[in-house]
Amino acid sequence: MTRPTDIDRDAPVIANHEIDITAPLDTVWSLHTRVNAWPSWNQEMTGASLEDPFEAGNSFTWTSYGFTVTSTIYEVDDHSRTLWGGEAQGITGTTSGVSNPPPRVST
Repeated sequence: MTRPTDIDRDAPVIANHEIDITAPLDTVWSLHTRVNAWPSWNQEMTGASLEDPFEAGNSFTWTSYGFTVTSTIYEVDDHSRTLWGGEAQGITGTTSGVSNPPPRVST
């Protein structure tokens, strides 16, 4: 598999979620990239673990709705964009998170 540079725009299903956040960009970026803390603010997550820095090439695991996914970080543009993805139960997903002024987070 080649390293993704964006979500798969030809995938049979694409979900887009956005939220406007009135918070400093540093706060949003920290919440987005501190994987181990995800369950503290995302009620759908029951676990998340990243042992290495949040940077391209590193992997982390997270658990939601009873299944665990190991995701690889493909791209990190500091305080701007992340791209990561993984496979679980035969489904491959890629997530692009954006937090650029105006502060927005997309997953």
